Amino acid sequence: MELRIKDLPVSENGYAETMKEKVEPFLAKYRQEGFFRGHDGQNIHYEKYLIPDALASVTVVHGFTESAEKFREMAFNFIVMGFNVFLLDQRGHGTSFRYAPDPQTVSVNKFDEYIEDLDIYVNTIVKQDSGELPLYVYCHSMGGAVTIQYLQTHPGVFKKAVLSAPMVLCKTAGLPQWFALAVSRVFCTIGKGHDTVMGFHGFNPDKTYVDSNMTSEARFNYYQAKKCANKDLQTANASYKWLKEAVLVAKKNLDPARCAKIEIPVLLCQPEEDGSVVSEKENEFIALVPNGKLVKFPNSRHEIYGSVDATVLEYLQTIEKFYKE
Repeated sequence: MELRIKDLPVSENGYAETMKEKVEPFLAKYRQEGFFRGHDGQNIHYEKYLIPDALASVTVVHGFTESAEKFREMAFNFIVMGFNVFLLDQRGHGTSFRYAPDPQTVSVNKFDEYIEDLDIYVNTIVKQDSGELPLYVYCHSMGGAVTIQYLQTHPGVFKKAVLSAPMVLCKTAGLPQWFALAVSRVFCTIGKGHDTVMGFHGFNPDKTYVDSNMTSEARFNYYQAKKCANKDLQTANASYKWLKEAVLVAKKNLDPARCAKIEIPVLLCQPEEDGSVVSEKENEFIALVPNGKLVKFPNSRHEIYGSVDATVLEYLQTIEKFYKE
C-alpha cells in the first residue's frame, strides 16, 4: 500500500498555529473520552478517535510522567495513516487515579497494575469499537515496558507493535541499579513508598528544550505551555515504589523464555541519544524477539516524536510502512 505520509502533516514551521487552528479542532470533532474501572476499581481516563473506513486500530501507551494529551500530534498522524486511535492515562498520570500525596509524583504499587489496566481497556473498549479490524500498539518509554510485558503475557491480542525508546532498563541518575533498588526498598519498608524520591525537584515551568528529551524547540514549547496551564500534566517525580518496580521490571523484559512468546512483528525505534533508558538493553531485548527489528534515528533524543522535522518524517514513514507492509 502506498504511504500516505509523504510530507509531514505538522511541521515545526508555524507549529503552534497549526496545532491550535488545524490539529486540535480536527481531533476535537472525533474525540470521545471517559473513564473505565482499572483492575482495582479506580478510575482510569481514556480517549478514542474513530474514523470512517479505518484500516486498523492503534493503541497508544505513553511513558513516565506523560499522558494521552502529549500524544495529540501522534494521534493526528495515525489518523492521517488511516487508523483509529485509542489512548489512556496510565494510573498516576493525567486525570487518572493517583496514589502519591504529591500530585507531581508518579507512584504505583506493582508494575503489573499497568498491564492489568491495559488489558481491561483493550478488552472493554478497544476491541468493542474495532470490530474485526487488526489491533496494533504504539508505545513510548515506560509504556514500552508495559507493552513488552503485555505482549509476553497476552499473545495474539495485538498483531504488530512499535516500541519507541522502550524502558527495557531505566537509567537511575548515574547511581548503580542495585543501590537505587536497595534505597527504594528501605523507604517502602518504612511506609514511605509513595513519597517522592530524593533528588526529584518537581515540575519546572522554566525548562527549555535544550535540557529536554526533544530536539525540536517548537514541539517542546507547545507542550510545555500546556503543562504550565494544566496541573494534571505537571507530573515530574518518581516515588520509591515506582523506582523499585522500574528497576525490577528489567528482569522480566529480558527473560528469554518470555520474549520468545512474542511472535508478532515488533519494530523498536531507537534514538541517537537517550538520557532516560539504557539503549544497550534495548538491543539485547530485540535480539530475543523472534520477529523483531531495530531502527535507529539520527538527530533524536529519548522522545523521537519530538524531534526536528526531518527525523519526525523518517520516523512516521518507518512506522507507517511497518504497520501497512
